[in-house]
Parts: sequence; C-alpha cells; structure tokens
Amino acid sequence: MKRFSLVAILMISLFACGPDQKKTKNDPTQAEYDYQAALQNYRIGINHLNRKEVTQGIEKLGAAVKMDPNNYRYHQGLGIGYAMNGQLEEAEKELLAAIAINPKDSESMNWLGSIYTDLGRFQEAHEALKKVITDSGYPTPHFAFFNLGRCMQAQDRMEEAVAAYSRSVSLNPDFYRAYISLARIYKERNDYRKALYFFRKAETGFQNEVEILFEIGHALFKLNEFEAAKTYLAQVSILFPPPPIDNPTQDMLRIIEQKQRNMLR
Repeated sequence: MKRFSLVAILMISLFACGPDQKKTKNDPTQAEYDYQAALQNYRIGINHLNRKEVTQGIEKLGAAVKMDPNNYRYHQGLGIGYAMNGQLEEAEKELLAAIAINPKDSESMNWLGSIYTDLGRFQEAHEALKKVITDSGYPTPHFAFFNLGRCMQAQDRMEEAVAAYSRSVSLNPDFYRAYISLARIYKERNDYRKALYFFRKAETGFQNEVEILFEIGHALFKLNEFEAAKTYLAQVSILFPPPPIDNPTQDMLRIIEQKQRNMLR
C-alpha cells in the first residue's frame, strides 16, 4: 500500500493527551493503571511516527485507543499513523472519531482535508480545510493553506492553488515545501524565471537535495544562463542521481560544453 505523501510530517505533541481518565469506585487501581498504560503507548507511538517508524507507531497508538477510546488525542495519533501508511480509509475513520469527541480538533480536520484531496473528494476536502483556516487558534495555519493549495491544484484550479501556496509561505517563510509547489506550477507554465525564483527559495531548506539542484540547473539552462547552469548540473552529476535525472543532466552539460567550445572558435 502506498505511503501517504504530505509536504511535511507534523511533529505531534507528546504531552497533550486529552481529558483525564477518572478512577472507578470499584477498582481505582486498575483505572489508574489503564490511564498510565494508554498514555505510555501514546507517547511511544508518537515517537515512532516522528522517526517515521510507522508500523510500530500504529501498533502502539492502536493499543492506546483500545485502553482509552474516549481520548481524542489517541484517535488523532492513530489516524495520522494510518494516513502516513497510506491506509486512508482507516485514517478517515480514526480522525472522524477524534472530531466526534472534540469538535474543535482542527489538527484532525486538517489531516482529513489532505486525505480527502488524495481520495479525490475535493468538496469535502475544501469544507474541512475552510474550517481549519477560519480557526484563529490553530497554531500552524500554513499547513492548512498548503493542503488547500494541493486541493486546488488537484482540480486544475491553478490560480487558487498559487494563492493558497503563497499564503502558506507568507505565514511561514521557512515552509520550503510550498516553494517547491509554486516552482513546479510555474515550470509547467514554462515561466522559468519564476520557477527559478521559487526553486532557489526552496534550496535553503533542501541543502544538497539532488532534485532541487537539478531543477535550478534546468531552469538556468532554459534561461540561457549556461555558466550558472553548469555549476548546478555539475553538482547534480557528482551526487549519483537516478537515470531520470542523470540522463537530462548529462545532455544539458554536453550542450553547454559544445556552446562554450563554439564561442572559443
């Protein structure tokens, strides 16, 4: 099953665990044990997700949900784990469970919006993300605008996608994945000047990332800035890129060298 792709995997809080578990009159010791065991499983599960150990994370978070099914944080964490593992229907179920317990859970709503986009349920995605964007207390609105950009782009509503991605980076100028999305839109339009601008903005967050170096070199090549293009493409060449990147890199380098030889004649 394919992995769920998102711009960024959110670092999920290890300490906010939702409502306290009340002890029962019959067996307060068991109730306290269940509460502590569920919390421990939640914390371990979130640590696994943050290390991209998704299968282990799902196992621990599933245990937390079984021990304390009324804690929205546990359903939220399990839903995110399923989403990261490409199990989108299971993710939707858990995130909806979290929202049923806590209707103000904008984090789960944001993930739902992204999942609905991947499932092609664009109206539901748009409605979910609108709720997140209008939540003034949501601490990371740039993620919601990024997901809105993905939703618009998937529907070929490119002007709205550009507006959403632009809003995302205006809220968080260090959110480099949004720059990549903007750059790719402009590349598809053959607007290599703007594509170059945004790929260069993304480069700060993706040092020595071969795909970004290639895209910068390619944009410079298209703009006839051959000496600068050669610098980037040479970096790509020495990083042992896969054939879909290496082959056009070598082609461009050969063309640049031929042009430079012709100029010396």
